[in-house]
Amino acid sequence: MTAFCDYYDGRAAVRRRVSLRIDGEALLVERPEDTPLSWSMAELRRLPDRAPGGLVVVALGAGPERLVADGDVGAHLARLVPRIAPAEGRPLARPAILTGLAGAAFLAALFFAVLPVLAAGLARLMDPEAEMAMGDLSYDQARLFFGLGQPLAECTAPAGLAAMDALTDRVTEGLDLPYDLRVTVLNDQEAPLLNAFAISGGRVIFLDTMLQEAEHPDEIAAVLAHEIGHVVNQDPVRGQLQQMSGIAVISLLLGDVTGGGVLSGAAAAALTASYSREAETAADRFAVEQLTRVGLPPSALGRMFERLRDRYGEAEGIVAHLSTHPQITGRIEATARAGDPVIGAPALTPKAWADLRAICD
Repeated sequence: MTAFCDYYDGRAAVRRRVSLRIDGEALLVERPEDTPLSWSMAELRRLPDRAPGGLVVVALGAGPERLVADGDVGAHLARLVPRIAPAEGRPLARPAILTGLAGAAFLAALFFAVLPVLAAGLARLMDPEAEMAMGDLSYDQARLFFGLGQPLAECTAPAGLAAMDALTDRVTEGLDLPYDLRVTVLNDQEAPLLNAFAISGGRVIFLDTMLQEAEHPDEIAAVLAHEIGHVVNQDPVRGQLQQMSGIAVISLLLGDVTGGGVLSGAAAAALTASYSREAETAADRFAVEQLTRVGLPPSALGRMFERLRDRYGEAEGIVAHLSTHPQITGRIEATARAGDPVIGAPALTPKAWADLRAICD
């Protein structure tokens, strides 16, 4: 009996019509304009059907060539080769594991080595106006973030603003920044949280709880000097650029090629991102040097941390945000070792200090 089916040589996706004939223990495959093939019946194997329509697929051993037939011819081939061979191929577990590990290593190198270096380079090149615009975005996000969805109100009592301006002028004496430092107090009385932080574009934000916990204006001056250290060292803009790059990569990996929400997401993430131990130590070092230069006591930073530690513990309660910084004990000891300079005029007069603490009234 002679029948016809389709033949694939396994090297090109080209279908060729061939005739089949059984000759004893062999299946003869006659190809037009090519030499015929003789396949041993004992070596034929039937493959699982990979196409619709009830097709029967037969191969010789482990070779790449295939015969594909349907209808009566397919039924006859199925009777000749009744057993369907199990699917064969290279085990995928090992390659999949190796590929996954390689991908994880690549992403780790990208996030922890490449992006930080790239962000540091971009921070040095960023135009001050662009950095200020990025800081404005972060500021709006900060008000929403710490207000739990409702923007925290800015504290604008005139006498308090004048006191904060005077304190800022004292602490920044002799500094040359590419933009004016903008220090703002936000009213967190509904949900108190002890915090002060710097964001891009020369912005420093105090939550009112920080002013209320301080016992002396020197302590607020020391915290302000520390946050200015982050500004001078470009920690906020570098961190935000790194966050933006990371979120952009994740968006692409997840299929969000439009990058929607990258900017706002990075701004929100930057508010909760902690600086490295090295960055915090560098900001403390700057604070000690700057406070010494302007005649204010660096030990005030340690005194405030010590009082907070005694009240709330090393890294619990209202000062939990400090747990990602160098331990409070270490920071107290570091500022104590620095010693105090010859103290000049007080950071604020008693009246100005009272006005500053009432800035949200």
